[in-house]
Amino acid sequence: MASFEERIGYTFKNRALLEEALTHSSFGYENQSSYNERLEFLGDAILGYVVSRELFSHFPEKDEGLLSKLKSVLVSSRTLAKKARDIGLADMLHLGKGETKAGGHKKSSIRADALEALIGAISLDGGLQEAKDFIVRILGEDIYSATIDIKNATDFKTLLQEKLQHRAWGLPTYTLIKEEGPAHKRLFLMEISVGNYKGPMGEGSSKKNAQQDAARQLLEDETFWQTYLSEETTT
Repeated sequence: MASFEERIGYTFKNRALLEEALTHSSFGYENQSSYNERLEFLGDAILGYVVSRELFSHFPEKDEGLLSKLKSVLVSSRTLAKKARDIGLADMLHLGKGETKAGGHKKSSIRADALEALIGAISLDGGLQEAKDFIVRILGEDIYSATIDIKNATDFKTLLQEKLQHRAWGLPTYTLIKEEGPAHKRLFLMEISVGNYKGPMGEGSSKKNAQQDAARQLLEDETFWQTYLSEETTT
């Protein structure tokens, strides 16, 4: 446990809280012991508040809608599961026999829930400030350099579709051109086209993000809009 506490930057006074945070309900049911769902409930609330406050303070020019979308990215199961993996949380979890056989240590939802439970446990053991410090340690870089996530939080695909439909130019097509990189850090390249016009190549850590990037670029592609406008005026 000492090495894990060193990784998370916090040493528990009450180790029972840490054990509870690391115990999945499947283990608790099998062994009639406490498990982490109550701590998860508490940690989820604290995480939401801390991330909201940090975003509010760091991006004073952003409106409520965009901050909400960005928060949803930062506190998503996908993000939390990745952070849990980074600190080696999955290896510390106590799972029931059935859940272990089912590969529970690799499930994003279980890792994310355990991270929230850990936040709850830290708050009870050391107070809200310690919980906040832990959250900032693991998510701070993502929060403070969130310009990419802000772009992804804007729904460029919908904006593009609405603009094209308004002009009756048809819907865009997205084609996966390339997928590369290791499993934990994939990069997708997606080409966008409208009719016979092949637009820019978008890239992202998922197909969805690559599509968003391609749509954003097409919205900014003056050649495309001038080409279609000229065709529109000559017909």
